[in-house]
Amino acid sequence: MKRINILIFVVLSLATGFFFSLDIFIYGKTAPKKKLPDNDECLMCHDDPTITMEKGGKVKSLEVKKFTLAKSVHAYLKCDECHIGFDPSAIPHKDKIEPINCQSCHQDAYQKHKFHPGMKFAGINSTKPEYNCKGCHGTHNITSPKNPNSALHFTNSTNFCGNCHKDEKTAHLKSVHSFEYEKNNPNAPTCIYCHKEPITNGFNLEKVQLKLNQEKLCLNCHLKGTQTEFSKSLVNYEESTHGRALQKGNKSAAVCVDCHGAHELLKASDPRSKINRFEIPNVCGKCHISIANEYKASIHGQSLLKGNMDSPGCTYCHGEHGIAPVPEVTQRIITAHNMNFNTVVSTRMLYCVECHTNDTLMKKYNISTVAKAHEWLPNVARHYQTVRCVDCHSSYEPPNLSHNILPPDRTIKKCEECHSKNSILMTKLYKHEKEKSREKYGFINGTILSDAYVVGTTRNVILDVLSIAIFGVAIFGIFIHAFMRWYFRRSPHIEDEKEHSDDKEHEE
Repeated sequence: MKRINILIFVVLSLATGFFFSLDIFIYGKTAPKKKLPDNDECLMCHDDPTITMEKGGKVKSLEVKKFTLAKSVHAYLKCDECHIGFDPSAIPHKDKIEPINCQSCHQDAYQKHKFHPGMKFAGINSTKPEYNCKGCHGTHNITSPKNPNSALHFTNSTNFCGNCHKDEKTAHLKSVHSFEYEKNNPNAPTCIYCHKEPITNGFNLEKVQLKLNQEKLCLNCHLKGTQTEFSKSLVNYEESTHGRALQKGNKSAAVCVDCHGAHELLKASDPRSKINRFEIPNVCGKCHISIANEYKASIHGQSLLKGNMDSPGCTYCHGEHGIAPVPEVTQRIITAHNMNFNTVVSTRMLYCVECHTNDTLMKKYNISTVAKAHEWLPNVARHYQTVRCVDCHSSYEPPNLSHNILPPDRTIKKCEECHSKNSILMTKLYKHEKEKSREKYGFINGTILSDAYVVGTTRNVILDVLSIAIFGVAIFGIFIHAFMRWYFRRSPHIEDEKEHSDDKEHEE
């Protein structure tokens, strides 16, 4: 019987040791500790609302409510596990009271709080609330961020982040992101959702990398993630003009926040929106200063400034996100006006044609249609094929970027303004034709052997033919002259025979 008792004792001891070791193996030293006895000794004093101390010239409360601590995620801890070295029986409890170092337990705090990159270097003695944990999480009333009722839950981040970032909170509450969140849209971003990524200057990143991060964050929702009504007009940003420039390292290339803003994101239909139709020239003009100045001085810019919704802005021709869709203009409309469809498309004059062939729209503003306005031109089809709309309808004043469209009464209508020596045509259209020719045929064929606009400046067919004839005769004469000199040249053998004949005659 004694042996059986001993055996039972050994088995129970081994089982207890095994399960204790298993518990340590699974949970380790950081395993949640079981709730310890109440901190009655500390709370006997600190549960008193009148207990205070003076620090830095200010009176601070030292009250800790027992029920508050009981609801905290740290309810299982003893006071002296955080307040290390405190002697409850002595007053003061410690000669030198250091700030509590939360990172002694939460060593991964920096990785979870990348939106406050300074936390990595600030240390526990920082006076900034965003760096010393308690500024956001509190002290004795800490609740789990996973608790939907917690002030720290990501759905409430606008409020607790807004305690410090007041301007950003005000702007965000006006945005479509905030409105969508109030509608219980699960895809609506909050402060934490965006700022957990390295998208701010506090991360000390290169400008290009920072912009790439911002672009990736926006496109994760608006293009690569769940498609919403706000992403219907989006294109692949990497393939756009701005996207390609950014990929090449151009730190001035525009990303989403440069045009749409960072926090106060509003629909284009909102008059306060940065992407409102009437604000677009100002947004684009932040980078494209010269073009914006030309456009604002143009008939289109002036009309838009007066509130004309039919007036084209930057995005009408250039598209919203870098790749402009071709307007739906049927080929029949173009050919009916003696235009070449391929030419109109390649020179991007399709946008002009779309509006200015619309009889109803032109009558609304008492403007002649393309056909009516160009009746006076001889050989209209030839002009349409070689001259762009902007060549005649935009101002020739520097910087000459073709965005300062003139009103009808100031449009060039005199033939000699183009067809004369050193004309405007030679400084504008000629360069355009040379560039297009070089792109199409290369440097040799497109530049050296191009059909430069020299013959034809007089618009006189007889003089054109005569000039070509004279040029041909000159070239032919040079060729004949060279051939005759070569053919009748004197050979060394003939020279020797002549010298021998002269000597013989002299002897005789």
